[in-house]
Amino acid sequence: MAGRGVENRFALCLLLAGSVFCCGCDSSPQPPEMVRLSGETMGTFYEVTIADLISPDQVEPIRIAIEDLLREINAEMSTYDPESEISRFNASDSTDWFEVSPRFAYVVEQSLLISERTDGAFDPTVGPLVDLWHFGPKIEDRVVPSDDVISAALARTGSQHLEARLEPPAIRKQIPDLRLDLSAIAKGFGVDEIAVLLRTYHLENFLVNIGGEVVAAGMKSDGTRWRLGIEKPVENAREIKTIVYLMDVAMATSGDYRNFYEIDGQRYSHTIDPTTGRPVTHSLRSASVLASTCMEADALATAMLVLGPERGLELAREQRIPVYLIESRDGKLISSQTPGFEQVTEE
Repeated sequence: MAGRGVENRFALCLLLAGSVFCCGCDSSPQPPEMVRLSGETMGTFYEVTIADLISPDQVEPIRIAIEDLLREINAEMSTYDPESEISRFNASDSTDWFEVSPRFAYVVEQSLLISERTDGAFDPTVGPLVDLWHFGPKIEDRVVPSDDVISAALARTGSQHLEARLEPPAIRKQIPDLRLDLSAIAKGFGVDEIAVLLRTYHLENFLVNIGGEVVAAGMKSDGTRWRLGIEKPVENAREIKTIVYLMDVAMATSGDYRNFYEIDGQRYSHTIDPTTGRPVTHSLRSASVLASTCMEADALATAMLVLGPERGLELAREQRIPVYLIESRDGKLISSQTPGFEQVTEE
């Protein structure tokens, strides 16, 4: 997927009993060892940790099913694949209904709903702006675009120019050169789909993680909640800012401290404000969101990073969205959270 794979690669760290974060001796019986599956997908990684007891001969079929599912989603929504559904839609200049898979239509429909909900802070049509600022699939010599070039790209974006229907599944652009970029929601959707897949195997306790977007189902094999660390949004370091304890919830973290570049001393973030067409310049460096689905959490985390600390918190409080925000002020990291998030930062 284009865009956000890099910055979340280490945003969340699974902290298991016996790790460096859980020192000490314990002579009590040890819980069953959990099954871990991992691989690469969507420009980042996936990890699946299963806490239920499963027979050894189930592991390989589950791994194959996960890999097949992720390949299907990539074939629908990856802008890096020129033959994917999204690439073919982007290449088309037709304003007629464009037939897509049911999953693709559903993700676009949900993208439009979240765009409306966030007053456009989340916008699945930012592809031209992402490319313009050199964060898309084709990264060329990085130069700062002119105001005229930015205005021209803005004229080719906007969720109001996009439609989706589920029956029959199709999407439609109202301007010929509109393009989609689902990188800020597709990984979360992939996490949700893996969770659905695991439940078809009658599994109830597992953690699914794609590039820092997670679904935590049930508990670990020792009967405790899934324990994860949210990174400090600092460059060239791997330090934990806070620990969360999750059960039956999805969480996504978006940050701008991995994917950026500098020109003449000016820092340009990969997070593009759809209203200005420019990288954001506020102090918010990381946003974590809890939701019932990872797709929703993924998109809302991006919206928070676009909105910034004040507007993001305002939206979160209005809509009762559990969020954890980390700002950088005068060289110091300042965190803030809504009451819903406070429930997972205490054990």
